Amino acid sequence: MNLFRWLVVIVLSFAAPAAANSATGDLFAEKKSATGEAVKIRVWTVHASNQTKGVGEGLERIEKHLRNLNYEGFSLLSKDGAAVAPKASKKFSVVGDKSIKVTVLSKDEKRARVRVQVTSPKGKLLDTTVSIRRNGFFMVAGPRHKKGVLVLPIFARY
Repeated sequence: MNLFRWLVVIVLSFAAPAAANSATGDLFAEKKSATGEAVKIRVWTVHASNQTKGVGEGLERIEKHLRNLNYEGFSLLSKDGAAVAPKASKKFSVVGDKSIKVTVLSKDEKRARVRVQVTSPKGKLLDTTVSIRRNGFFMVAGPRHKKGVLVLPIFARY
């Protein structure tokens, strides 16, 4: 297992709930109550490396958090998302034959408890549970990819 190759960077709140709609570029169009309804999960795949410099298009609003990772360049490879009900899971494909399974364990007015499992054909790379502030996100930074690393910002909006 390569659990030690993954660095988990947990950022519980980047946008206050009232400002989340504009801060996330209206990533999720509708607002719903916190209880009993799905959490809108978005998973981005970002390549971080020192081979290039600058922040790619679409990453501007999380740039200050990416800059903490000690890399010079960041490019957005993909965006994926789904509505995930409490106690349900959704699997997302990630470049390099990896996948990420997100399970919403529970949620309340302030936070969603989410289990994140990252796997590759060689086995499980990461299995952790985090609390994501309502309308916030956290990042998982990880294994080597094309002379850099993959960074997976995971957003939870409800």
